[in-house]
Amino acid sequence: MISDLPWLQKLWKKRLQAKGIVGISYLKSGIAIAISDVVDPNQSCLTHCEFIPTLCVDDHHPILSELVSLYHLTDYDCHLVLPIDNYRRVNIEVPAVADNEIAAAIYWKITDLFDFPIDQAFIDYYALPISTHDSSHKMLDVFACPKELIRNLADKSSRAGLRVKVIDVQETALRNLAKLLPDNKSGVAMFILHEFSGTLLIQRDGVIYLSHNFDIGYQDLDLATELSGDYPRINTKKDKLALEIRRSLDYVAIYYGIKPDSGLAVIPLTRNTPALLTLINSTMGITANVMDISALMGSDSVLDDVTQSMCSAVIGTTLCHIG
Repeated sequence: MISDLPWLQKLWKKRLQAKGIVGISYLKSGIAIAISDVVDPNQSCLTHCEFIPTLCVDDHHPILSELVSLYHLTDYDCHLVLPIDNYRRVNIEVPAVADNEIAAAIYWKITDLFDFPIDQAFIDYYALPISTHDSSHKMLDVFACPKELIRNLADKSSRAGLRVKVIDVQETALRNLAKLLPDNKSGVAMFILHEFSGTLLIQRDGVIYLSHNFDIGYQDLDLATELSGDYPRINTKKDKLALEIRRSLDYVAIYYGIKPDSGLAVIPLTRNTPALLTLINSTMGITANVMDISALMGSDSVLDDVTQSMCSAVIGTTLCHIG
C-alpha cells in the first residue's frame, strides 16, 4: 500500500496473501505491465515487464485475461498507475485548520481549480517538506481524479481477474524508482520524457521535494534531426525545456538546500536516447546520465529502451511493500 497516497480501492472483501505486486497502466497506445515477486518484506524481484501496443480499448480485455492466466496474476496485488493526463495536480498552502479538518478545507480550496466537478472526484494529497527559509509556508501537492474514471479502470481490471488494491500516480511510482539510485540519501533528480510531455522529479530518501510536469516531449525536440537556425520552433522548445529544468534545480537548491551531485538521471526514451543526453549535456549545461532500470532492479533480463520508457511507472509501483 502507498502510505502517502492511499487511493485504495479494496474490491475483494477477504484479504489474501499476495505473491507480489503487478503494476498496470492503461496508456493511449497500449498496456504497460510489470510483475514483481516478494522475496522478503524489504525486497522484491522484477520477474516480468513489457509494453503491449493496442489499437483501441476493446483490445484490453482479451490481452488482460491472457496475462492473468499466463502469469497467475490472481495471486498478486494489482496497483493501477494513472497516466499523467488522467488526473490533475495542484500545489497549495496547508489550510490553517485542525488536522482533522484538513481534508474538508482542501476540498473548498480547490473547488474551482480543476476542469471537472470536485464533488465527483477522488481527492488525495501529500505534504511537501518545509523549506529552509523561515518565511516559507507549508505546502501540499493535491491530486484529483474523476471517480467515474477510476471506477471504470478498476472494473476493467477486476473483470479480467486482477485484484485491484491501489490506485497510484506517476509522482509516487517514479519516486520509488528514484529511491534505488546510489545518491538517494543526498538527493536525486530524475527526468523522463514522453512523446509530448515530461516530468522532472527531485527526491531525497523517499521524500518528494519537487515534481514538475512539462508540456514538451521528445517529438517537440525532433532529436533525430541536427538542430540549427533552420528550426526556430524546435530550438524554442529546446530553450524552454532547458529553462524549466534549470529553474527546478535552482528552486530545490535555494529552498531546500538540495543539489543532486549525480546530475540528472534520465530514463531512456523509446528512441534517440543518446541525442537527448547530448542535448542536455552540451546545450543545457547539466550533467545527464542514463538511468538503467534493469541494473537498479537486479533483473535477470535486460529491459530495452522502449520497455523502460513505457513501463517505468508500473515498475516503480511494484516496489511498494505488501501490506
